[in-house]
Amino acid sequence: MTNTIQHSILIFHYNETLLESRNTVLCNTIVGQYASFKERGIKGIFISLKHAPYSPFLKEDPHLGNLVKQLEKLSHKIDIPIGIGDYKKELFAYLKELSAVTSIKLFQNIQTALLFFNPSAMKKELDVLIYDEDKENANKITNELSKLGYSIVQANNAEDFRIKASAKKYDMTITHTAINHSKDGASQPKSLGLSKQLIINLPVFIDTAVNSLVTMTGLEAQKIKHEIRPFNEKIPPQTIIAAMKFKGDISGIFFLIFPKDLALIALEAMLGESISADDNAAIIDGVAEFCNIITGAAKVIFSNKNLKVLFELPKTYLSLQVALSDTLGSNGVWIDMQLAEKPFYMFITK
Repeated sequence: MTNTIQHSILIFHYNETLLESRNTVLCNTIVGQYASFKERGIKGIFISLKHAPYSPFLKEDPHLGNLVKQLEKLSHKIDIPIGIGDYKKELFAYLKELSAVTSIKLFQNIQTALLFFNPSAMKKELDVLIYDEDKENANKITNELSKLGYSIVQANNAEDFRIKASAKKYDMTITHTAINHSKDGASQPKSLGLSKQLIINLPVFIDTAVNSLVTMTGLEAQKIKHEIRPFNEKIPPQTIIAAMKFKGDISGIFFLIFPKDLALIALEAMLGESISADDNAAIIDGVAEFCNIITGAAKVIFSNKNLKVLFELPKTYLSLQVALSDTLGSNGVWIDMQLAEKPFYMFITK
């Protein structure tokens, strides 16, 4: 058995006959190196069965069932998600049955696993075609991917899937995949509390922030990563926060979080003149204006999508605790950004 790393996904290549003893070695190896995997930023573990020989009478072979059971036990010891993949199509139904009440995911290939384990490694706004004769499973996959901002189309049946896939209009096609969650709920996805419409349109906020800041300041801006979590309290002490509530076809609160030193750099770049580091009023107004411009650009895009969204006036905070009181402790999408290679942040919640 060998292992490789691809886009922060640790891939174990099961290239030998499935045996309980080998399953045990695999799980013990992962537990033994767990601390190292976390330090290296591993976001998911993918067990590839591509080169694992198996019998056509696999239901009579206990070793595959043992692999699923051992991986499920392992999932309770580590907080890195685990998936099995690269299996032959005829094996999917049996694997789905074995893993139904576990947190072990089933992915037809590593590209599908990447969509869920490390979406930041994929390009933005992917168009994904999904088909599963199990409609409930197809809906579950659709909901999961919609939360990540992908554009999803479900095929109605096998023939519809064949026709749509052959047209090659989609970035990816997904079938023979299952996103399982254990019965105890320990591996359930974090609840966002955001509407599906807002989740789908999250890239609008990200893209307009990047484009607006580049246009205003001439500095390089980019998104680094995003995650579902409450407001991150581990931000620099001297930070200016601007927030705008919005309502209409989509609703929520948009937070723009700028460390003071970066806000000063951005404001000077925008105005083309020096600003005193002690001029707090000017810096605060500048962050509020950045927030205004970003949300204004987003509003134009929403309007072009026939979505009516009304943004309130920006509210600014110098106190983290006061800002936190307006989030109600809710989960949202925390987005790590960079401007001129320095970090700033955005947070979108209900």
